[in-house]
Amino acid sequence: MGTLIVLAVVVAIVAAAIVSIIRKKKSGGCGCGCSGCTKSCSQRKLD
Repeated sequence: MGTLIVLAVVVAIVAAAIVSIIRKKKSGGCGCGCSGCTKSCSQRKLD
């Protein structure tokens, strides 16, 4: 029973981290957390 609770907590933490990363990407941020970031990683070049 304890193993299932720990598993549920770990899954919830991972899901929250993924959602946070997706929200940062959608808002135009790189997700790197740098204060001086130029956000060049979020600008893709079209060939």
